[in-house]
Amino acid sequence: MKNKIVYTLFLLGIIMSCKAQIVSLDVMSQCNGTNCPDYTYVKDTNNRLNKFVGTWKGTYTDGRTYEFHFVKKENDGGWFNEKFWDKLIGRVIVKSANGNIIYSSLAESDLNSIGGLEFVKNLTEYQMYYAANANCNDKGYIYISFPDPNNLNQMKLYFMQDLDIASKCPTGYQTIMQDAKDIILTKH
Repeated sequence: MKNKIVYTLFLLGIIMSCKAQIVSLDVMSQCNGTNCPDYTYVKDTNNRLNKFVGTWKGTYTDGRTYEFHFVKKENDGGWFNEKFWDKLIGRVIVKSANGNIIYSSLAESDLNSIGGLEFVKNLTEYQMYYAANANCNDKGYIYISFPDPNNLNQMKLYFMQDLDIASKCPTGYQTIMQDAKDIILTKH
């Protein structure tokens, strides 16, 4: 009887380990929904996220300054802890031209920060999701990349606003991120 229990547990362990697949970020960036591998953990096996980690600063043409803080989280389960990913988590502080803080997410939890999603197919851009004020449709996708792959001290950030309808937004509200405009950030 004891041998049957041990044998059953052994088989169960083998079956479970076959289902627990580790896939690289590179492999996941190539899937299109129909050819995605079954996985439990998407790992940054080639350390592609490391070059984005750190503090990055830049200024838009309207004089607002942006300071982004990106950290790499490994084996992050997100909201549901079902599928785990290595990803970037970002926070930002935005100041007006005269130095007043307009927005800060520095004290936000990981779940309410700028959340990393995936690399685009050619592995040159990393996609993240950002939301400052959902009522004013101040949310959408951020793409970060290096305009010159040989210069990892200068990064481009591009924000693409969601196409939702703003329902409870005060008149004259200006989104924190400038929609469809690049900002060049320098590593500090």
